[in-house]
Amino acid sequence: MKKAQTMLYCLALSRSLCRKSLALSQLRARALFSSSADNAIRLPPPANDDINFQSLPWNLNLPDQHYYLHLVTTPMEGWTNLHYDPTTDGGVLTSKRTDGTLESLHHYSQNPLRLTPATTSLNYGTTIWEGLACRRSPTSEKALVFRPQKNYARFVQGAHAMCLPPPSYELFMRGLQLVVQNNIHLLPPSPDIDPKTGVPLGGAKLYVRPMLMGSGQQLGLHSSPQVSLVYFVSPTGSYFQGKAMGGLKLHLERRKSRAARGGLGSVKCCGNYAVTMRPLLDAKKLGFDDNLYLDLDTYRESSLQEAILQELSAANIFLVLKTGEIVTPSLKRGTILPGVTRDSVLELAKAFTDELQPVVAKSVGVSSSDISVTVSERDVRVKDLLDAVEVFITGTAAEIVPVQSIATSPSPKDELDGGEEESLSVTFPHGQSLPGGPVTTKLLEMLREVMAEKRVCDATKDWLCDVYESPAVFRKSNIK
Repeated sequence: MKKAQTMLYCLALSRSLCRKSLALSQLRARALFSSSADNAIRLPPPANDDINFQSLPWNLNLPDQHYYLHLVTTPMEGWTNLHYDPTTDGGVLTSKRTDGTLESLHHYSQNPLRLTPATTSLNYGTTIWEGLACRRSPTSEKALVFRPQKNYARFVQGAHAMCLPPPSYELFMRGLQLVVQNNIHLLPPSPDIDPKTGVPLGGAKLYVRPMLMGSGQQLGLHSSPQVSLVYFVSPTGSYFQGKAMGGLKLHLERRKSRAARGGLGSVKCCGNYAVTMRPLLDAKKLGFDDNLYLDLDTYRESSLQEAILQELSAANIFLVLKTGEIVTPSLKRGTILPGVTRDSVLELAKAFTDELQPVVAKSVGVSSSDISVTVSERDVRVKDLLDAVEVFITGTAAEIVPVQSIATSPSPKDELDGGEEESLSVTFPHGQSLPGGPVTTKLLEMLREVMAEKRVCDATKDWLCDVYESPAVFRKSNIK
């Protein structure tokens, strides 16, 4: 009897392993596109029904189903046509193995990136990265990457700051295109459409992270002898998914500094985020969703209300003031990351000011004729929060999320220096529920309409890049 049970168990196990092996083979067959230059298929395959995309958190999901791209060079060699030649679509990036797969493509779990203890980026933090989103359009079903040109511009800035050779625009874009094509089985379905407004609702996305890192070995403090360009992906939900029933509750951080003038606050490098982790955990213990950082030099030189706002741990901030001004902190101090969604909101608000007029008036509580809408970037001070009717944050992962309150917390006694610090607590009624106040909601609708090919203007004409177009069409000519 026991022998028969053992045989049945082994047979079932064998069948299970065969099914898993077949599934992986099918997955690989669906994923491994090597070139779109002569690919007749212009649309991605249907979304994988075996994945519940809407339940995915903001995290690394399904790593056993990922493929990543990896190229290597040296600072002396840099990135050349040997890595990628846009005139021929050739080079190491697009070279194939005997089975037809890309030599630069590796399975995330089965062939992980190999790093040694002396790797420069592990010891000295010489890593920059970008965050992009690829979504399935509800209008055309195309796989569209949102504004990668802006990410490339920021990538180059970061490479210079970290003493890393930046890839060419053509190499950056081709790598992005290929990593999406080879993980297309992880592209979520297109978002549902709100039957009342016709506006696409929020949905899951395929998040793409290009990285440039010092991957050579050394102990001395100097640039890495080897550099790696890596692209990996993950299907994800919203950054703040499940974290707030209404808008965000932000902690006004008066003691910890995220960035100082002359530092790396405007560079998307690993240190830019590492510095926010401890304060973020501390804020969450106090019941907040995130920190809103100050330029501490301006706080120490004056009162709290005169202190200049920076940004959150991983998002920019906007205020809608009673005067009709839609404002976000200026980049001129070099302490704020130039967010792509931040720039997109600014462009949309400027392009569609007339359309925003009635919703700004509604938010403020006046008639449209009694207010004019202005869009600006300037130093925003804490006292401006007292004149705000709406506050929202922006980011690739978060899109646009309202803020319901901003407050300080009691100062730890061991950190007080001669007395209590100034405190602040302000609530924004429009942020008590999602998707937020009239202006926040309208800007979110505009942004999603652009992503869904339902809204276009001169400013947005090159914002969407179709991964199944030719490499030249995908990268477009506008890299502003």
